[in-house]
Amino acid sequence: MSTTKPVSYANPKRCPLCEQDNQCAVAANSDPASCWCMAVKIDEQAKQRANSNGSAKRCLCKQCGRPSLSNN
Repeated sequence: MSTTKPVSYANPKRCPLCEQDNQCAVAANSDPASCWCMAVKIDEQAKQRANSNGSAKRCLCKQCGRPSLSNN
């Protein structure tokens, strides 16, 4: 019997792409203006991937939201 918990794809505190803590101020019931994402540009392709898997209401983590350095 497995002791790992199933991943909750509806948890607003988890990144929809990697399921790590997204450090979202809104999900933590804090002032939205204090969120890390307010001071950076979020990668458009990462947002599209999150939207395409039905997770448009969940915030990305810093790692997944960081713009890619490649032109691919």
